[in-house]
Amino acid sequence: MTLYGYIVGGFCVLLTVWLIGSYFRRAHDNLVEARESCDAAWGNVEVLLQRRHDQVGNLIEIADEYMSMEQNVLAGMVEARESAIDASTPAEAAMAQVDIRESVREFYSIAEETPELRTDEKFDDVRDALETIEQRLENRREYYNDTVRRYNALLQQIPERYLAAHRGYKPRDSFEADEAAKGEFSVRDRLQN
Repeated sequence: MTLYGYIVGGFCVLLTVWLIGSYFRRAHDNLVEARESCDAAWGNVEVLLQRRHDQVGNLIEIADEYMSMEQNVLAGMVEARESAIDASTPAEAAMAQVDIRESVREFYSIAEETPELRTDEKFDDVRDALETIEQRLENRREYYNDTVRRYNALLQQIPERYLAAHRGYKPRDSFEADEAAKGEFSVRDRLQN
């Protein structure tokens, strides 16, 4: 073999090593990007959940002025709000949101019987804010679940599967509501007669 053959062979080996290294680096970058997208999407959901918790707290304060006889309903809302705030995973958050939804439903059924509360301007503001937050939360939840589906699918592809196992990447849980929470719920519909 001549010197020219060694140079060409060495170049081919280096090119092959570089291509394989680039391929694995790109696969790793894809995993990092997918993980960061999941984290960002969950952060957006958490912001809306926090806003919702704040509005439920405002609703409790307003209702406390008018509904002194219905303390068990208010206590249920406070407990549901606290469990939602303490949730740290999408699965825990989904379960806590069911509790909040049910306590708000119960509250609105009682609010229908309290005309002074329904005509309060602050109550209307909180009701409208909750309605907006519910709509935005649904959109963000869908985006988060889509991001998680793409991330989990990426974890199953080759070579990402091997890189993910080596680097400790784990599949993520979707933010799915259980059957009790999948029904339609509108704040405005609950309060209009």
